[in-house]
Amino acid sequence: MKILLVSFNAKFIHSSLALRLIRDYCNDYKEHMEILELTINHQMGAILKEIYVKQPDVLGLSCYIWNMDLVEELVPLIKKVLPDTKIVLGGPEVSYNSESLFDKMPIDVVIENEGEETWYDYASYLIEDVGDLESIKGIVYRDKEGKVQRNMARPLMDMAKLPFVYDDLTGLEHKIMYYEASRGCPFNCQYCLSSIEKGVRFMPLERVLSEIQYFLDNRVKQVKFVDRTFNTHKYYARSIWQYIIEHDNGYTNFHFEIAAELLTDECLGLLKDARPGLIQFEIGVQSSNLEVLTAIDRKMPFEDIREISLKIKKLGNIHQHLDLIAGLPFEDYASFRQSFNDVISLRPEQFQLGFLKLLKGSGLRKKAEEYGIIYHQKAPYEVLYTKHISFAELLRLHGIEELVERYYNSERFSRSLEYLYTLCTSPFDFYEAFNDFWEEKGYDKVAHKKDAYYLILVEFADTLAGINSELVRELVKMDWYAHEMIKEVPAQLVTLDQTPYHEHANSLIRDDAFMVEEVGVDSTWTSRQRLRKMHIEWFEYDVNGHLQKECIPMAILFDYTVQPARYTHLNSLIKA
Repeated sequence: MKILLVSFNAKFIHSSLALRLIRDYCNDYKEHMEILELTINHQMGAILKEIYVKQPDVLGLSCYIWNMDLVEELVPLIKKVLPDTKIVLGGPEVSYNSESLFDKMPIDVVIENEGEETWYDYASYLIEDVGDLESIKGIVYRDKEGKVQRNMARPLMDMAKLPFVYDDLTGLEHKIMYYEASRGCPFNCQYCLSSIEKGVRFMPLERVLSEIQYFLDNRVKQVKFVDRTFNTHKYYARSIWQYIIEHDNGYTNFHFEIAAELLTDECLGLLKDARPGLIQFEIGVQSSNLEVLTAIDRKMPFEDIREISLKIKKLGNIHQHLDLIAGLPFEDYASFRQSFNDVISLRPEQFQLGFLKLLKGSGLRKKAEEYGIIYHQKAPYEVLYTKHISFAELLRLHGIEELVERYYNSERFSRSLEYLYTLCTSPFDFYEAFNDFWEEKGYDKVAHKKDAYYLILVEFADTLAGINSELVRELVKMDWYAHEMIKEVPAQLVTLDQTPYHEHANSLIRDDAFMVEEVGVDSTWTSRQRLRKMHIEWFEYDVNGHLQKECIPMAILFDYTVQPARYTHLNSLIKA
């Protein structure tokens, strides 16, 4: 018996925790099970071939909103080329209204909700002929007469029974490690499926700490906790953070989705000792409009979230990822503009603009008619428009979201953006105008090389009233040099002829005594190595300070032995 479990991940760097949990929980039948991880970017022909050559007796497909279209296209093809293969669907996207799936696709079984124990019973039935389909809790299936049958629901499992799935890290070297310390959520957010399950279950704390140590010992790059609200239990969360801080290996990063309102001053006091880059927090703000928050059952006023986010920011060592959702009840375009400006004023490291998706089983899906929400009928069920915001306005927000992702979230344009925001009524107005320009020029219809984004930003900046064109070019050039050595500065960015300074720059970089004693460069680097990995550029403006034109050009040394580049102001150390 060969059971093939397949996931279609959104990106190559993602990995499927769910399939690993199923395979390892079914340890008695592990030799019969194989995992195949693909992405949604694979061509259908390639996917079909990958599955066909393995000739599975049973094919399990992991179903989420981002891959359901692919699954619906794939299943009929599988049945044509592998007619005797049993097809089993599982995952959140098939755990509601499961019976209807049998009319859409030639499937054999749907496993609802948690799959570990159900898959074990199903594997026992298939491999050892233990029991019958009627006795397996948590499945919907087609019986011998062709009728669709639903069995009794399966009780939620004890988290302590879950296996640790990363004993073998082969093939995961360049992927995110997903880890689960709890299931469930204490909140009742109406757009989320976690609100359906009541209560929160936790993995034993000592076991979690032991498994964290395994990640640290193996120098895993990133561990992403998938807990819906990691800091639900304050002592539990604090204990894990304390362990991570005390056992930091100087390399591994941990990502947590938290509720800001549950973050205590005691926890903040602990977190201040974390190495910069050790911990990331993702906080779902969703809106700053209290009427909107009330409608979706999020009672935390934005002012309270703002206060906590600023405290985290003040620590200076925690990366923050803040989220908004467009298309929520009572959120019109003006209200979303305010929410956008409220959140971006906190200057999170990542700012994600999401769009409401009416998930099966969610409260908002049940109230869609009441709120006038019109949405796609196929996954991912994204909102098209509501009684409060039009389709045209949401299209515009999609364009703004793209620019926020490319410019703000890349963290490559921070100085330039801060200056350009001051030329517009608000940051939202900047992105709105930039999006109009972007689409008018047709830049939304073509792919761009990384370098082009700098030049397009300058091109747009020149259209803004009150622009200091020299300053914006120097800021863009500074942002660019801060991330990579520019082989040749494009003519559009030249404000100061560097030719008179070229030999001076090279002589400074070659000067061992100056570079080691004055600048603090590693003494093991030879002058030749420094010339390859360092660059000095002269600027007319104080691009890292008050943005005023200097009497004497400012010399900045960029050191590319680290990323982003380390830079040093040289004016106080040399005579220009």
